[in-house]
Amino acid sequence: MLQFLKTYRLLSLRAKRSKGERGVTSIEFALIAPVFIMLLIGITEMSLVLLANHLLENATYNASRTGKTGYVAEGQTQLETVTGVLLSRLSGLAPLLDPSRITITTTSYGSLSDIGQPDQGTEESLGTASEVVVYTITYPWQLFTPLIGNLIGDENREINLTSRIVVRNEPTD
Repeated sequence: MLQFLKTYRLLSLRAKRSKGERGVTSIEFALIAPVFIMLLIGITEMSLVLLANHLLENATYNASRTGKTGYVAEGQTQLETVTGVLLSRLSGLAPLLDPSRITITTTSYGSLSDIGQPDQGTEESLGTASEVVVYTITYPWQLFTPLIGNLIGDENREINLTSRIVVRNEPTD
């Protein structure tokens, strides 16, 4: 019986103490939830940016590979063929990526040492056999979240995703 009274007294002390702490969990959640939700949104936003950047890098690689072989699809120019490969590779992000906003810049050089030298490259050229070509693909990515867009984006809440690759065109035999 004595053990029962001790247990009853202990339980009643716990009950009195917990009455004074009612609602604390709700208040703690209300304080922490906005920060936690913003963290989750930020992670999601940055994951989309990294995905888009990865696809842009992969598409640039495949387009430059097509360009360096000199392949031209029937009824197209070489630049149209390369652009077609690029756009087909980026079609995986079709709802999030607007193909009309992609900028493709190519510059051909005689050798690797000419890159970056003034008046050495030919703009908007895919080059000839054995020339070095720099492909630069740029896309202005629109950030979805206003807070994150204001933190890392420009005045339009955009960041420029850029992919650049340097290739040497295959020689002709």
